[in-house]
Amino acid sequence: MRVAIMQPTYLPWMGYFNLIKSSDVFVFLDDVQFAKRSWQQRNKILLHGKEKYLTVPVKTKNAKSLQLSEVMVDDQQEWRKDHKNTLFHAYYNHPFGKEVWQEISEVLDGESDLLCEINISIINKICHKLNMNKKILRSNEIPVTGKKSEYLLKICQNLEAEKYLSAMGSKEYIEKESLFRNSKIQVVYQNYSPKTYHQFGCSGFTPYLSIIDLIANIGWEKVLDHFDENCFD
Repeated sequence: MRVAIMQPTYLPWMGYFNLIKSSDVFVFLDDVQFAKRSWQQRNKILLHGKEKYLTVPVKTKNAKSLQLSEVMVDDQQEWRKDHKNTLFHAYYNHPFGKEVWQEISEVLDGESDLLCEINISIINKICHKLNMNKKILRSNEIPVTGKKSEYLLKICQNLEAEKYLSAMGSKEYIEKESLFRNSKIQVVYQNYSPKTYHQFGCSGFTPYLSIIDLIANIGWEKVLDHFDENCFD
């Protein structure tokens, strides 16, 4: 069984969903420390041909000491309206932009004031639209403890994983700590490179954007052509 574990990020890129697609069980790592100005609260889109960050403001009091699952968004700022307006202007005239805008707007119009819940709702909605019916868990539901690769290993052991599918960004500390190497669980690292696609109104190509850029340009069905389950080393 293949297990992947990732923090729930805001409007993730295609590589994030490739990791979900390649796994049998996907775990949201929601009980890690919040990191301000990380992918936990922001991501990039393309607005009038230029990269633009969309950042979710959070209540900063004690935020650095909170777990991701505890961080509340700052609704005293009109960020939901701002993000919806920005996404509207960025993608509404794209071939599939209207539908993408409506799907994301439904989540932003919701009542949750927790960053983690908003992120997970967006990810789950996109997975559903892509017919990715995976078993999805949250790390705080799994009865194990630990730090860094020790925690990842214990989650995998609890789920009886044979392979752990890891993002490349975690390779350095996983290899340094060597805990997986001394276990029966094989670690494989995702080496995903985004395929090019036509970006509406642009002459070139800007990679590593939120998956909503891809969907708005080519539609839900053609996203399937951008998955790569053979990109693991």
